[in-house]
Amino acid sequence: MTNVSSQARVPNLPPQKADDLQRSDLAAAEHDFPELGAVLRGGFELPAHALTELLELLGTKLFTRDPTLVHYVAWACKAEIFELAAARTAITIDDVCAHTCLNEAGADSLLGVLTALGLTTRSADSRYALTSIARDYFLRRSPFYLGDQFRSRGGAILPGYLRGQNRLWIKARRRLLGLLPAIRFGSKVRLRNQHARNLAACATAVRSGEFDCVRCLVDIAGGSGAFAIPLALSLPTERIVLTDLPQALNNIRRMLVEHGVEKRVELLGLNAFRYPWPIPSCDGIFIGNFLHSFDDATSSAICREAFERLSPGGKLWVHEMTWNPNKDGPLITALMHAGMRSAALGRQRTVQELTDILRSAGFVNPYARRSAGAYELVAASKP
Repeated sequence: MTNVSSQARVPNLPPQKADDLQRSDLAAAEHDFPELGAVLRGGFELPAHALTELLELLGTKLFTRDPTLVHYVAWACKAEIFELAAARTAITIDDVCAHTCLNEAGADSLLGVLTALGLTTRSADSRYALTSIARDYFLRRSPFYLGDQFRSRGGAILPGYLRGQNRLWIKARRRLLGLLPAIRFGSKVRLRNQHARNLAACATAVRSGEFDCVRCLVDIAGGSGAFAIPLALSLPTERIVLTDLPQALNNIRRMLVEHGVEKRVELLGLNAFRYPWPIPSCDGIFIGNFLHSFDDATSSAICREAFERLSPGGKLWVHEMTWNPNKDGPLITALMHAGMRSAALGRQRTVQELTDILRSAGFVNPYARRSAGAYELVAASKP
């Protein structure tokens, strides 16, 4: 990693701490992209190594408040998923819902993490079976059983994963967030977290050549500017408009100032669920790390609105952490998926599922290209 410019430093931190934080901001890009090492005009380079493997080893996705891997394994033991799978040879999500304390979100989340960890396998018809390591260490009849040694801080399975509690808990949580939106949207802590998770992958996407000919690009729910900042620093796009909720704009503006792009990136207060979007005529729309928070119907509606706002021949890019086709990895996606399912109706998707959503919104000629880590850039055009 090369030096970070003083302009890009995080303010109010000692120089060494600021450099360390900036390095973590840039640490998710893959080593096998030829663009890596190319200096962005803003004063920082793309990283030479991926952080994904380290994050998976640590069992985190840079949301420090979210459960780590030991929680999911401990909850699977507590819900007796391993014993159920051994008794039935292979199980489905419906089996887990019928015979354990888990609801569909809980069964889907825990099985996803277990499969990405190599403790279960997933067949083409969505049946899960134990692997030999799971039989050795997580079945009570095994002399090597250690499931009773796994503990999760707090202990209790998340309410969003339990039968009979999911709807009430989600309603209460959404009510609280509706009353206090600043807690969730636009706070400095949340924006810094978004920046840390997304900047390197977005910078790699910018360097892919996908956006070289875009004249006006609108970044929907652009958050910290993790995409708009490297776009402004790297490409001579005539106009870049970053949209987010009005209460987030002041803190986002500070992020733009830190990178010296406040004059290159326009800010627009916008609720992505209020149609029509009051955005300028554009030939490109970017929706990054956003659709995973919502179900298919809501995601399709968002993409349909993007279709309506784009000029003919314009293009939509969706940037998300994706499952592989069999949904048995990567582990970092399984963790993000479990986080989405614990508190919302969203989920991580495969590339095929994302392209299906784009087609349902009217887009044509969808395709995908990997950006960094588990992220894919899925694009399609408006005829």
